[in-house]
Amino acid sequence: MELTLLIAFLLCAPTPALAQSSSAPIIASGACDEHSGVTIDEGDLSRLYCDTVVIMRSERGTVLIQFTDKQGDDGRIIGFAGTIESRQGFGADATQVMAVERVYLGGADPVPTERGSCIMNWTGLHRTGGRLTSVVCGGRGEAEGSDIMA
Repeated sequence: MELTLLIAFLLCAPTPALAQSSSAPIIASGACDEHSGVTIDEGDLSRLYCDTVVIMRSERGTVLIQFTDKQGDDGRIIGFAGTIESRQGFGADATQVMAVERVYLGGADPVPTERGSCIMNWTGLHRTGGRLTSVVCGGRGEAEGSDIMA
């Protein structure tokens, strides 16, 4: 039986920290799901405690979504990088899907993914005041001979 683990970041009344432009990062607060974390070779879950998500677009059009624990002692950041379907702007649709190409676990080198995706849900168009309501990301790849799921 294959177990697929997802990083789930469920936001409760997210509030961006800064005014948003098309190139400004989106920063929102909320609580991570209890199943958030990383497993190596289908071992025990190394849980990630997080309360902040940062979403930003590079000049090339790729997107980086990072989860971190701004208020606590976890200190780790898990990032997912890839391309939003149709290369849309943030919040162009109520639901957006990003194909995850790389997972960042805090080391220098990203883990290339065999498969993965992020789903972002919005209350409406971001450019007209729509807000991010949830982000769910997951990815699986191989690094140094180990099967990594985040």
